[in-house]
Amino acid sequence: MKVPVQARSRATFDRLLSAAVALLAERRFEEASVAELVRRARSSVGAFYARFESKEALLHELDVRLFEVGRAKWREFLAPARWEGASAAGILSEVVSKLVDARRERRGLLRSLALYVRSRPGSEFAKRSARLNRLLTERLTGLMLTRRSEIGHPRPALAIAFALEIVDSVTRDAILFADTGLAPARLTDAELKAQLLRALTLYLRIEED
Repeated sequence: MKVPVQARSRATFDRLLSAAVALLAERRFEEASVAELVRRARSSVGAFYARFESKEALLHELDVRLFEVGRAKWREFLAPARWEGASAAGILSEVVSKLVDARRERRGLLRSLALYVRSRPGSEFAKRSARLNRLLTERLTGLMLTRRSEIGHPRPALAIAFALEIVDSVTRDAILFADTGLAPARLTDAELKAQLLRALTLYLRIEED
């Protein structure tokens, strides 16, 4: 990938990335053609290959940006000062809601990345995903353990990490792959949030607010 320096070239670069996100919201990565991508970006095939070696290189750039934005947002969202006076149940509710909303907002891109990672478990894509998951787990665990008295599970650190695994798995099937029949039931996002929160509060043995 060749990152542009000049303003005009960078504008084209950014349009290609934006067009890719929009295209992946409609179809799978392997079905998205470079021709359709450059048409939407009001660019050309030549301009695309002047900046990216392949579609995979473009997906790599999208993943890097998603990782960097996600890391910054989760650090800010889970900063302890933001949750002063909040209960364990309140924190859990907000985290579940944010996770569902984030997957819905970037469904197409996240679906493409999830499929790509599955076929390349040792790739940089997979490593970035693992690092982001680790950051989220560590920050949420630290935050929730300051409310240890509100959590009835005998091994809260393990339980919080497992609770995030549950949310990850359920939202992946219910949102990213809803059209494959993997989800046990079709739920609205509001219903999905409510059911996840109910399941996790029972599992962690947290009294609901």
